[in-house]
Amino acid sequence: MMMIDKLLVLLGSPCECSEETAEVCLSMAEDAVLDYIGREDLPKSAESIVIKLAVIYYNRLGNEGETTRTEGGISQSFCTDIPDDIKRQLHNYPRKVGVIYAPVEE
Repeated sequence: MMMIDKLLVLLGSPCECSEETAEVCLSMAEDAVLDYIGREDLPKSAESIVIKLAVIYYNRLGNEGETTRTEGGISQSFCTDIPDDIKRQLHNYPRKVGVIYAPVEE
């Protein structure tokens, strides 16, 4: 099963979101994970982490930029970064060490 299919299953059936919205959330989550672990290619074992983060990104839609909201005496707070439990999982993927390239002088 592909990542997009797994994400659509987690978002529920029938899903209110379009497949395109799910793909965008998945792409954003993958970019965030790759940036966090400092790699260009996603390890196969990290796909479940990307899917979890994509669900979080989907649930944040419509709340972009908000950190807290209070309506009718009910308060909600929103996580604005990668959640700590996902960060702990990402620590299993050490940053890839590479060559730092100096600018070429002409």
